[in-house]
Amino acid sequence: MMPRGLSGRMQRWLWLARFKARLRRQLLAITAVLLRINAVHGLLALLPTILLHLPRGWRGVEYRRSRQNLELFDFSPGHCRVLACQYSAIQFQRGIYQHLYQSHRPAHLRAWIRSIPWCDPAGHWQRGARRQTIIALPHCGEYWMAVACVVERRAAPTRFIVPIWNFGDPFTHGSLKNLEGLGHVIEVLDSNDPKTALAIARGVKRGDQVIIFCDLPVSLDGVRFGEPMAGRFFGRDAQFVKGPLFLASKLCCDLLLVGHRVRLGQRGELQVIDRILHGPFEQMLAQWIEALEGFILEAPQNWLYLPRMEAFHHRQWSSGEKRQVGQSAVARRG
Repeated sequence: MMPRGLSGRMQRWLWLARFKARLRRQLLAITAVLLRINAVHGLLALLPTILLHLPRGWRGVEYRRSRQNLELFDFSPGHCRVLACQYSAIQFQRGIYQHLYQSHRPAHLRAWIRSIPWCDPAGHWQRGARRQTIIALPHCGEYWMAVACVVERRAAPTRFIVPIWNFGDPFTHGSLKNLEGLGHVIEVLDSNDPKTALAIARGVKRGDQVIIFCDLPVSLDGVRFGEPMAGRFFGRDAQFVKGPLFLASKLCCDLLLVGHRVRLGQRGELQVIDRILHGPFEQMLAQWIEALEGFILEAPQNWLYLPRMEAFHHRQWSSGEKRQVGQSAVARRG
């Protein structure tokens, strides 16, 4: 049912947007069923090549912005086109694989997870096993599967705290709660709730394991994700959500950076990127940005925010700055 008071043109636009979203969900579900036939998986590996031969408008909704942002990395125009097509293919596969995980079937999910290779040449995972650690994930590859891999890696029953920004999405929330079938407790929190930071602090003191996404822009499409922290990102002034690094520094925790990489038509791999030892906030920030930049540059087509990079370079006011502006405006009117 359409909201009252909207013009006919706006109602048609809303109807079309909802129709497209419903059609996309159905297409992904149907494709997921087909992909249970192993021979069909090879088609996903060919998808970037197929997209390259299609008109630009058919290469995915984010193709144009992905290609433009890839030019900032000094890639050749031809390489930018290839990587942008790979980005579109990766997002398509990610949507399909979410239906194939069957997270409600623990045995199936565990088998899927254990088929994903781990890459940790520096031994960061084991080296800090006795240190208080917050596990930080970038939105790379199949990032929800990265959460599942980290959870399954723990042999002893563990209480995990996972704050997410799309707390109201039933599919995401349900998929995370289904990980309890692996023998653990999963507490899913709303990262936009002011009480979440306190819940994380209490969890760390109890010995719970926190898994948090660390590469959110301060705001995107009118949705604010947290307080800003400033830094240099790919050679430009940028802002990220302050929470993950600030909490790690205040709670005397290391930050273990872990990310997923997609292999089209396959299960991908999980990489333990770096262990950022506890220290002053500015010191942890510099090491985190360096590690994140390096991981993204190696395979930028895996990064969810590739077409939305401008969101990191928009200056956002902190809550304190907003209060000061509001107080100044009131004082002038007075």
